[in-house]
Amino acid sequence: MSLEHHQIKAAFSKAAQQYEQHAVLQKEALERLLERVDFDAFESEQPFSPQTILDLGCGTGWAVEPLLKRFPDSHIIAADFSAQMLNQIKPHEQVECRQTDAHAIDVHAGSIDLLFSNLMLQWCDEQTVFQEIKRAIKPGGLMHLTTMGEHTLHELHHAWSQIDDKPHVNHFVPANELADLALRLGFEDVIADSELITMTYKSVVDVMRDLKNIGAHNTDDKRSRGLTSPRVLKDLTKHYEQFRTEEGLIPATFELVYLRAKKSSQDHGLSLRIKD
Repeated sequence: MSLEHHQIKAAFSKAAQQYEQHAVLQKEALERLLERVDFDAFESEQPFSPQTILDLGCGTGWAVEPLLKRFPDSHIIAADFSAQMLNQIKPHEQVECRQTDAHAIDVHAGSIDLLFSNLMLQWCDEQTVFQEIKRAIKPGGLMHLTTMGEHTLHELHHAWSQIDDKPHVNHFVPANELADLALRLGFEDVIADSELITMTYKSVVDVMRDLKNIGAHNTDDKRSRGLTSPRVLKDLTKHYEQFRTEEGLIPATFELVYLRAKKSSQDHGLSLRIKD
């Protein structure tokens, strides 16, 4: 996935003010990810209580309160590369807001018990971020994250493909490839699964507007740079029609991928970069 990093940062920074009112999918993904953390923390054969939690790509800090509720003695580092997103987080004595890039996380090696990340990885170079996460986590520490899978926005991708061959929709890494990458980098007990979530809208314009309002519009460096003309938008709507529901709504499917992995309790070294 070829993405322009500065464009992604600018998009999410611009979306910070209206992010919470539009990010319905992010809220749903957060709840489902927390359920998986709950299982490891309270229901597994080896329950854990993390002292230091890194919420990587925290956005406006939705995860902070539920994480503190579950782990009241923990210290949470709410990390995001957008200062505008971090500015939305309410001050708390156990929460430290830190502006940092997921590709070079500003934390000490082996300092994190739980890495928590909700719908951030899809905007990153996955290998570099996994290496940084592995460096940051303590031996025996856990990573729990969500990201977008390969079937995300397949309706929009199909509709655009009938118009031209330019990359109008971001492409995302399949769940099995993410799991394989985590294993290659030395993570243990890797579990990856996914599910489809369908959002519905009144029009194609509403789909595109919603993506823009959460900073998730197309950022591929080979994308078309011009505005979508009325004629092209009319064609796009026509090709999207085949997906319209019986209720007359436009669906947008998102593949939500969950990845859980553990850093070996014997791993006290730094991760090495793997060359393809």
